[in-house]
Formats: sequence, C-alpha cells, structure tokens
Amino acid sequence: MQISNHYNASYNAFVKNGMQNTTGNKKVSFLDAVAAKESEVDSNEVRKKTSAVLDAIGSQASEEVKQAWMETEKETGAFFTVFGLYITADGKHAHMTQMGIDRFVRWYRGEINPDDLLGSSVGSAIKAVNKWIYDLDHPLAGQTARSMEERQLIMKEREFYEVFLNKLLQLSN
Repeated sequence: MQISNHYNASYNAFVKNGMQNTTGNKKVSFLDAVAAKESEVDSNEVRKKTSAVLDAIGSQASEEVKQAWMETEKETGAFFTVFGLYITADGKHAHMTQMGIDRFVRWYRGEINPDDLLGSSVGSAIKAVNKWIYDLDHPLAGQTARSMEERQLIMKEREFYEVFLNKLLQLSN
C-alpha cells in the first residue's frame, strides 16, 4: 500500500501554517500555541459560568449591573457558582456566601422568584448588596466558631461585595 503524496503535501502545509503566527512568518512553539488556546478556552469558560451565575441571581438585572458584576469578578479574582459558593482561585477552598444563603432562604419561604436577588434596577442591586454586607458583619447568634481559613474567605467575599457596591453607587450617580 502506498501513501498518497497529496496527504503528505496537505499535512506539511498544515504543519507549516500552524507554526506561523497571525502577524507574519514568525515561528511559534507548540507550547506557546497550546498556552494561547488554553487561556482562550479558560476565558470563554469563565464568561459562560459568570453569565450562568448572573442568570441565576440577576435574571431581571440591567446590563449595567451585570457588567459591574463581571468587572468586579475580574478585579477581585472572585468566582461564584450558581449555587452561591465562593471558590478560591486555586479551587481548593469553597465557602457558602451570603448571596447563596439569601437565595436559599427566599426559596424556603416560597417567594415567587427566589432567584432574582439583584432586582431590576441599580437601586435594588445596591439594597441587596448592603443586606449581604450587613449579614456578614452581624452573624446570627449561636453559630460555631469559625476557622482562620473560613474568616479569610469571608473577608474575600466582603471585599467583592464592597467593590461591587462602589461600582453600583457610581452607576446610580
């Protein structure tokens, strides 16, 4: 059996084109190409997850509120899941957020739309974030002692809320 020269020619052209950069004839190593693709996929995945979180907690929120949320996530390096968990950048630690607790309480009470935490205006989003910050600062009595790790995660969550609140206050002015 003989291998077609057409196959060899197309394979060689594919390899040659794969080694060229979009800006010209610069050669790019395989590892650089893989790293570029990986970061592209990661950023797309993060955008999908962020939009899923916003669809879950801010289905009626305005685009400017959603944009402020996404900018705050980028600035603080925070990552929230649809269920209200805050996950560290390394993925090793998770913490139930006040946002997640608020969502659960609304569901438990049987509210009409427990997923619409941010409301439909900048003012309603400010009100929700102020409530979450207050709840962090004033925990319920009878809670067990928190570990140092959990307190650090709470501080990171609070930092996110503060940055988000500042962006919302700028939008409201």
